[in-house]
Amino acid sequence: MNKMTLLEINAAKHLINTPETLVSDSIKGLCYANPHLRLLEKDKVVYYAKVDEMALNQVTIISGGGSGHEPGYAGLVGENCLAANVCGHVFASPSSSQVLAAIERVQSPHGTLVIIMNYTGDCLNFGLAVERAKARGIKVDLIAVGDDVAVGRSKGSKVGRRGMAATALAIKLAGALASKGATLEQVKEMTQYASDNSATLGVAFDHCHVPGSSSFSQLGPNEMEIGMGIHNETGFLKSNMMPAKELIVKMMNMLVDQHDNDRSYLNLNSDETSSVVLLVNNLGGIPMIELNLVVKEAVDYISNQNLKLERVYVGPFVTSLNMPGFSLSLLVVDHDRNVLELLDQQVYVSGWPLTAAHHFSDSIHGDNSATIKTPELSIEAHHGQVSNPKVIENAIRGATNSVIAAEPRITDYDTILGDGDCGQTLKTAALAIQEAIPSFDLSSAPKTILDIADVIEHSVGGTSSAIYCIFFNALASGLLKYAKPSVDASVWVLAAKYALSTLMTYTNARIGDRTLMDTLCPFIDTLNQDATNIDQAIKAARNGTDSTCNLSAKLGRSSYLSNEEVLKSGIPDAGAYGLTKILDGLVENF
Repeated sequence: MNKMTLLEINAAKHLINTPETLVSDSIKGLCYANPHLRLLEKDKVVYYAKVDEMALNQVTIISGGGSGHEPGYAGLVGENCLAANVCGHVFASPSSSQVLAAIERVQSPHGTLVIIMNYTGDCLNFGLAVERAKARGIKVDLIAVGDDVAVGRSKGSKVGRRGMAATALAIKLAGALASKGATLEQVKEMTQYASDNSATLGVAFDHCHVPGSSSFSQLGPNEMEIGMGIHNETGFLKSNMMPAKELIVKMMNMLVDQHDNDRSYLNLNSDETSSVVLLVNNLGGIPMIELNLVVKEAVDYISNQNLKLERVYVGPFVTSLNMPGFSLSLLVVDHDRNVLELLDQQVYVSGWPLTAAHHFSDSIHGDNSATIKTPELSIEAHHGQVSNPKVIENAIRGATNSVIAAEPRITDYDTILGDGDCGQTLKTAALAIQEAIPSFDLSSAPKTILDIADVIEHSVGGTSSAIYCIFFNALASGLLKYAKPSVDASVWVLAAKYALSTLMTYTNARIGDRTLMDTLCPFIDTLNQDATNIDQAIKAARNGTDSTCNLSAKLGRSSYLSNEEVLKSGIPDAGAYGLTKILDGLVENF
C-alpha cells in the first residue's frame, strides 16, 4: 500500500454514528454543553433560551448555512449576538422551511435581520424563507456577507465575493448594535459596512473530507493551495510549501495591495495610518502552536505597514471540518461608527473568545411558541378567481407531463456540463405536483401557485428548487396585487413580471449568463409587450434556450469549466432547456 493511499485512509476517518445523524447529534451536544441554548430538533435550529425577552427589546438576528464550519454560527447564538442559527447538512444549505421556522420562532416587532455568507444555495433558500415570512407579515430582511479576495472581480463579477471568516466580525458588530436598540435598517447598514470593509484570504495544505463521502481529493505531499474556499473550492494558486513568514507576507500583501484592480477590496488611506482589526481563523486542522506562529508573523507584518492594529482575534471561527489550513481577515475600523466599542461588548456565547459555560443542564429542547404569533395567510374569497379551473388543471398537467418526458434529455445535458441532477429534480417535482393536484384550490390562482411552490419545496431541494419557489411565491404575490379581482391574461403577465423582478433580487443571473434566465426573461418580456402574443413568447423562450449553446457559463457549476469546454459541447444549458419544455407543455394546454 503506497503512502498516498495511507494518507487518504487516515484523512477519511471520522467519529460519527451515521453521516445522516451527524448534524443532529452534534447540535444536541452543543446545547448540552451550553445551557443558554435551546433546540428546535426537527428543523435543526439552535436559538437563545431567552429569545422572547430579547425580541421584545431589540432587533433579532439569525444566521446559518451548511454545517461543518463550527463554531460558525451556532457558536455565536446568545446574549448580545445571534438569536438563532439554522443548521443545514454538511456543506449544504438548509431548506427554506428550516429557515422560516427560525424566523417565526425569534421574530421581533423591531424586525429580524438574516445574515448569511454569500453562497448561491444559502442566498436562494434563505431568500425564499424571507419572502415567505414577509408574505406572512413578519418584518424581516436579509444580507449576504462576502469577504474573500481569492475570487477577484473578473471571476466573481456576477456572484460576488464568497463569505468567509470575516462574517463572524459582521455578526459580532450587528449583534452588539442591535442590543443597543438600533433599528433594523441601522443593523443591516452596519453589517454591510463590515462586508464592504473586510478582506479574507485562506490557505490550505490539503483538502478536508466530508463524512460519508466516497470521493476524496488531496494536494501533493509538498503542495499547498492559496485561496481555497471553506467547502474545498479550488483556490487561485498552487505552490510548494514555504516557510511561515514567507507565506504570511505573501498573503498579507494580497490583502492590503491597493494596486491590484482585481483583488483590492480594502480602502486604505496612503496619507494617514489606517486602523485595522486582525482575525486569524483556524480552518479546522492547524495545531495551536502553528496558528500562534501565524499570528506572530501577521502582527509583525502589520507593524511594518502604515497600519494601526487595534485588535487581534485568534481561534476557530469559521472552520472547514478538519481542513489543515487557516485564513487571515482584516477589517478597516471606522471610529465614527464605534466599531471597537461594538467588538469589545461582552457576549455570552460559545464561539467567541473568553466565554465559558457556568453550569450544565439537560433541558435543551425548546418549543415553537413565539412572542408574536404569525398570522395565517388569508386570501379573500373570489380574489384572484379563475373563471375556468379546468383550464388551469390542464395547463399544470401539460407542463408537468412535458418536463417528465424530457427528463432523459435534460439529464444528458446536465451530465455533460453540470452535476447531472437537473432532469431528475424537475421530474421529481413534476410527479409530486401531479399527485397533489386533487388537493389544489384551482378556482383561486394565488392559492394554486402557492400550493405548487409548497409541493416543489417539499419534494426536491437545491438551487433549482429555490429558484422556482421564489418565482412562484412572488408570482402569487403579484396575482394578489394585480387581480381585478379575477385573473385574466393581463394579470398573469403583470404578476409574472413582478415575480421575475423579485427573483432578480436574489440571483445575479441575467440574459447571457447561460442559465434558465436566458429562457425565462425573453418569455416574460415578450408577453409584457402583448399579453395575448403567447406564440411569440414561446418562440422567444426557445431562441433564448438555443442561444445558451453559444454562451460561456458565468454562474452555476458549469462556470467552473473552461469556456472552451462549454462552447465546444454545442448543447444548451440544462436548466434553460428544462424550463422551455415546461413552457411548451403549459402553453399547449392553456
